[in-house]
Formats: sequence, C-alpha cells, structure tokens
Amino acid sequence: MENYIKEAKNGFALDRMSSHSFQANEARMILSLLAYNLTNWLRTLCFPEGQKQMQIQTIRTRIIKVASKLVKSGRSFYFKLASSFVYASFFWKVLRRVQHLQFE
Repeated sequence: MENYIKEAKNGFALDRMSSHSFQANEARMILSLLAYNLTNWLRTLCFPEGQKQMQIQTIRTRIIKVASKLVKSGRSFYFKLASSFVYASFFWKVLRRVQHLQFE
C-alpha cells in the first residue's frame, strides 16, 4: 500500500496544495486522482503481462512523452513516430490493445 501512496504522491503530485482555497485544492486533487485511476486502468487492461508493474515515470517515458506527428491521409489519421524511438514496439502493442477494448 505504501508503494501506491508513494506513486500517487510522486507521480501525480497528490501532496501539493497549490492554492489557499480549499475548493481549488480539492479540484486539483480530484483531477490528479482521475489521472491516477486512468493510468492504473491502462496498465491493468492494456499492458503486456511482464510490464504491468511499471511506475508512472516509466509509463510517461515509453507512452506519453513520444515524439510523433499525427498525419491525415485521405479519411485516415496516422501516427508517425520518430525513427529513433526505442520503445516503438511497446507503444504499438499497447495502442493495439486499447483499440481492441470492448465496453458493455
């Protein structure tokens, strides 16, 4: 449990109060908790078995901080990743798993 709390504090800045207003701090904390829960959802449902224990800093490096360009060709959109991107196979694997999710 301590690791979850540490990840929430360090990865999503849950320990920071940026305002003197209670409502502003509450709104910031709610948005941070939403981001934390969405990241855990992504990790649980879409990551390969050996990589479900990644911390948020690693997830940001491998999935979120990606140099890419969104290109429109005809009626389709394409991601063009940088040729030097080391984690491209991991990125595409997670993206395919996200696309195949079905909600009921």
